[in-house]
Amino acid sequence: MAKFEKLRGDFSVLLQQCLRNSDVATFQKKSVEACPNDTDRKSAVDQALRDTLLIVLNDSTSESVNIFETYIKVTIDLCRKDLATTSMPVMLLSDIFDAMTLDKCEQLFTYVENNVEIWKEDLFFSACKNNLLRMCNDLLRRLSRSQQTVFCGRILLFLAKFFPFSERSGLNIVSEFNLDNHTEYKTEEIDDDLESMEEEKSENKIQMDYNLYRKFWALQDVFRNPNQCYNKVHWKVFSTNTSSVLSAFSSFKLEDQRTCSLTGIYKESTGENTYKETHYFAKYLTNQKLLELQLSDSNFRRYVLLQFLILFQYLNSTVKFKTETHELKPDQIEWVKTTTEQIYVLLVETPPDGKVFTEIVKNILKREEYWNAWKNDGCPVFKRPLHISSENDEPRKLKKLKRRMGDVIRDAQFVGKFNMGKYVTFIIINTCLKRKKFCWYLS
Repeated sequence: MAKFEKLRGDFSVLLQQCLRNSDVATFQKKSVEACPNDTDRKSAVDQALRDTLLIVLNDSTSESVNIFETYIKVTIDLCRKDLATTSMPVMLLSDIFDAMTLDKCEQLFTYVENNVEIWKEDLFFSACKNNLLRMCNDLLRRLSRSQQTVFCGRILLFLAKFFPFSERSGLNIVSEFNLDNHTEYKTEEIDDDLESMEEEKSENKIQMDYNLYRKFWALQDVFRNPNQCYNKVHWKVFSTNTSSVLSAFSSFKLEDQRTCSLTGIYKESTGENTYKETHYFAKYLTNQKLLELQLSDSNFRRYVLLQFLILFQYLNSTVKFKTETHELKPDQIEWVKTTTEQIYVLLVETPPDGKVFTEIVKNILKREEYWNAWKNDGCPVFKRPLHISSENDEPRKLKKLKRRMGDVIRDAQFVGKFNMGKYVTFIIINTCLKRKKFCWYLS
């Protein structure tokens, strides 16, 4: 034990020198001399790395995260030289994230993203994948999905790049729904007069009442758990609410100049309505007074219509883990088909670029069908098809690479010739030059 503590202290001093000089070779030489046994040396180095991290965290007073990036780079180099356990870089990264503010975490995560190929190497992947997943999940728990949406998306994109496409842990094999995602709204009508929000109301605005408000937000519970649609009572309520909401959408058409109700800001300095910025809301407010403004927002309307399309696709698709009772009746299938066509018409009519947006949605949903079929087949690993050669296949003839024209002219001038034009022109020019030189020689 005394020897371990001595090695731990010595290695900690060497690591601090290594951080200042970025000289891993010197650390390797001195650590091997101090402890020839690989197992004992690795244990001492791992503990020394943790001790050094505490010193770095205490001494780090600047806003920059460069010192931590250097520290992780040194740790990776130590792992490559078999001086430390291969899981240490990610374990130390996790400790660093736990000790930092979210602003600094976002800066340091750029380093994690940029080095995804390192984490995917054979040396690190098996040892680090569980720790890396745990680290990302811990970060996601600290973040607000409505306020730090971009950072949450970066973390999820990183995990998608890091894990193989067929990694079963991220595929939701049994098609479970996020039943914890409840949408709360007022179950009693507000007594305040909604007309007091604005002094004047135009004739083409949606006439808001509590019934439409209740029907609209009640749909979110079905989107959260689509299997409710296979119950007769729930289906009747859902179809009625859907018809009312889509009827409200159809009666109130949006115009291009009104697309920035909630999602954008117009530049007031110019006379034109120049679109400046788009805001994204991960979770909308459910206040009854806000529904009129929300339905006037083209992005909000698209979100709702897209939710319908995703739900209808699930109801009609074959899912491996669906029970036998989860199947629509013929009249329900016909209603879904008719309503889907109505939704696509509304998407086309929703500015801006309604037709383009609709085609993109159709393409995405088509790809989702392939994704669902792949999951039903047990998520087989994707492999490139092997080329089967037949007797009729002729061997490819290798094309002879032509020399660049600049190289040809340079070599010709080096021997006193001018390579230009066709071959006949080349012979005439060089023959004349030779005769001219001969005449000069005689003169």
